[in-house]
Amino acid sequence: MEVQESQKIKTLRFSISVDEKLQKVALKSGMTKLDFFIAMVDYFFKSKKDPRDLNDEVLKKEINKKTDNIIGFIKTQEEELLRPMKKDGERMIAAQGKIITFFNENIIKHNDVQKAAFQTHSNNIGQIVGFLQKLDTSQHDKKILKAKFSDLLEYYIKSREQISGFSKQAEKDELTSHVRQQVKNL
Repeated sequence: MEVQESQKIKTLRFSISVDEKLQKVALKSGMTKLDFFIAMVDYFFKSKKDPRDLNDEVLKKEINKKTDNIIGFIKTQEEELLRPMKKDGERMIAAQGKIITFFNENIIKHNDVQKAAFQTHSNNIGQIVGFLQKLDTSQHDKKILKAKFSDLLEYYIKSREQISGFSKQAEKDELTSHVRQQVKNL
């Protein structure tokens, strides 16, 4: 009461039905009618709402205005960021497509040509190895042939020296034919 006495007190008159409504709302909020009335006045003063506007048209207008601002911001971001990023992405995809096409047309063909050339070189090297093996075999055979021929020649020389000047021509002919036959067998 002292607080009320120090302040200037005003009286407000309203109908009993309004008082009953005020009492119900105050009880729901856990306040007295006076505290609730003070809070209600502060609320309308601070929010600058019109208490006659039951549908909160001003609030709806504010919300719509804020929503329009947000949508405008999003559209601006879309124009400035998203569309250029999309265009850059499309250009990058097109460039990668060109790279893939170039790769398929040139590099793969080049690899096929290189593979064929490698196969040809491999075949040629295989043939060279075969020729070298044959050459090595013939060199070996030639050495053996020379050794046999040398043995045959030595046999001929030794046998001829053993045949003296008094020997028969038949023995000389037999020796010559024997050596010729041995040479043919080589």
